[in-house]
Amino acid sequence: MLLHEDYPHTVPMRAKLRWKENWFWIFMDPDRDVCCLAHATVEPTMERAFASFTLLHGGRKYTSGKEVPMPYPFERQREIKLGELTYRFVKPQAEFQVEFENDELAITLDFSARFALFDFLACSDVNPDQLSISECTGFGLGQFRHQSQALSGKGVVTFKGEGGKTLEVAGSAYRDHSWGMRNDETAYNHNWSVINFPDHAFHFFRLHGALRPNVTLMEGYVATKEGNRVLKSFEIEYIGEDEEGLPTQARFRAKDYDDQDYTIVCDLSKRFARIVLYSQKPGQLAYFNSENMCPCTLEQTGDTGYANVEIGWLTGADGQRL
Repeated sequence: MLLHEDYPHTVPMRAKLRWKENWFWIFMDPDRDVCCLAHATVEPTMERAFASFTLLHGGRKYTSGKEVPMPYPFERQREIKLGELTYRFVKPQAEFQVEFENDELAITLDFSARFALFDFLACSDVNPDQLSISECTGFGLGQFRHQSQALSGKGVVTFKGEGGKTLEVAGSAYRDHSWGMRNDETAYNHNWSVINFPDHAFHFFRLHGALRPNVTLMEGYVATKEGNRVLKSFEIEYIGEDEEGLPTQARFRAKDYDDQDYTIVCDLSKRFARIVLYSQKPGQLAYFNSENMCPCTLEQTGDTGYANVEIGWLTGADGQRL
């Protein structure tokens, strides 16, 4: 006889999963002091979506993050309107447009591809014996897809509260797109970093899941005009600590599919933006993301560029890190 069978049972973590589709756009123009993030999560089976947009300029933060109506029609649409935020897919894997407008500002950003799209499923081809982030995210119950691409961006920002002040902007950009069975509350902590140099772009993704936080999952790639190469291995080292408990420097050491070595130093102490991103509507638990836009150096070539170093962790209802 099992003494526990008659009582309510423990809910397994896999029960938290639901179908989600995410789009994330990053734009950095430190020369004109404009940095922004646009993020959307659409959950069709729950008939809801969550959209957020944040822009920093002149020491001021303009931000919006809220649940919005589920867009209909949704599947295969070339334009998605999520409240004040609109995405347009102009040319597949090549041209995109993001618009945001509220009472404070209006912005239109046009993005174009710098390098080819990368699909993280390719990481399992190169490292077949490593547990993939897709397997961990969906608990092996359904494939989770994750893609990203280095971009260039340009556009126009109008600040309505400053007499209609208008800025033309141009800078470094990146996009991230994922879909499948997922819930950010099943992650424990992570580093998700996208980096643009003149002749290279990198994406590093290191994750510890909430179910087995002792298991480290790592996937990444380097992009050049010749194509994309999976990173066979990499390490991330945090150096120093600032007043918010985040590193003052992040150092990435990586080796790609062709055994080419890379060392990248991201100087968070000289960041030109730090933005908090909530990637889904908070519940009893919430996943906290700190987006750190900063200068970086590729030591092998001496090239300098721009990075967005995202460091995230799971928090409780009190906002404290678990």
